[in-house]
Amino acid sequence: MVRFRPKACPGLDPGWAAGRAGKWRPKVRFWANWRFLGLAYCIKLRSNFGPKANYLRRENSMRVVTSDLREAIAAVSSVYCPHDVKVLESNRGIDAVLEAFPGSRQQMVSLRYSAPVKIDAGQFENLLLFMTCADGSAKATQARSAVQWQKGQTLPLSPNLPSRLMFDRRFWQNSIRLDKAFVEDFCSRLLNRPIDHPIRFELTPFSQPLELAWQQAVKTIQFVQSIDLVQSSATLQRLEEFLAALILESHPHNYSELLRNERTSAEPRIVREAERLMQSAGPNISIGEVAKELRVSLRSLELGFRDARNMTPTQVHRQFRLQSARQALLDPTESTTVTSVAMTFGFAHLARFSQYYQSMFNEAPSHTLRRSKGTSLL
Repeated sequence: MVRFRPKACPGLDPGWAAGRAGKWRPKVRFWANWRFLGLAYCIKLRSNFGPKANYLRRENSMRVVTSDLREAIAAVSSVYCPHDVKVLESNRGIDAVLEAFPGSRQQMVSLRYSAPVKIDAGQFENLLLFMTCADGSAKATQARSAVQWQKGQTLPLSPNLPSRLMFDRRFWQNSIRLDKAFVEDFCSRLLNRPIDHPIRFELTPFSQPLELAWQQAVKTIQFVQSIDLVQSSATLQRLEEFLAALILESHPHNYSELLRNERTSAEPRIVREAERLMQSAGPNISIGEVAKELRVSLRSLELGFRDARNMTPTQVHRQFRLQSARQALLDPTESTTVTSVAMTFGFAHLARFSQYYQSMFNEAPSHTLRRSKGTSLL
């Protein structure tokens, strides 16, 4: 049974949930983010994840607050994978809070139990997860590897390995789940050959430079999700490729040595053909798709561009996209904004878009748009 409560819902406050543990313990409260309708409802479920809850999980962001361990397991399993959770202090309950964007291309999840727990995640089936410790500390074991990580560190967890986790009372995770098949396909495109074995990342926290880049990428993803870009947008595709390239080239895994040994440089004619594809296809084509179309590896294409242009393929494609963005700003419609133009041409980070634009055209994109709109009114 689902009951809609149009007023503010106290279930959004974990402290309130803890204080009302007696009366409200067996209930789960959801915050459904109805972005397109501009409405907010608080929904109270009396049973585990019925059809209505599943619908909300697929279509919207999800927030779950519960003091019931079974319902917490059901909620987390619906986002991650089936698992078992044991509270390590038997005389203390949990106050679990789960927030998720399950429908996004880069699935983001925030989770805390507010109690020390031990988790048996089984084989971690098809779950490629990058777990950032926002507070507290935790331990992880995958196959024969074990590691402890703490606040400010991100740990890659590889799919299809026996996995066990231990969280302390203060542990709070912010995680991103990437599509396993996409990352493995991207790795094969970097090498220009099929990969023979599943991807396996070394079970160790990110290096400091990678951590800084990763956290910046997470902020960009959060911004993109907040403005409701369609799932097919060039921006989201480019973000997905960026994250895959970042982890494959910056964190050790079972194909790192092969990637380092790729030294074949694409011929100048391949570079010219790649530029033609970038211009004709516009912002929607990715560098990975260019390499695939020309039947060369991503690394080979990058080396070819460095030799012929002293630039990376990404930098060259960015110049083409900036030129297209400028044309859109010079010929605006009534609804044209700097943000809409940036997103249309694959720039998710607005401040960086402005920097690139300023550097290339010696004026801010807002100045171009203001001047163009002013001219159109004359």
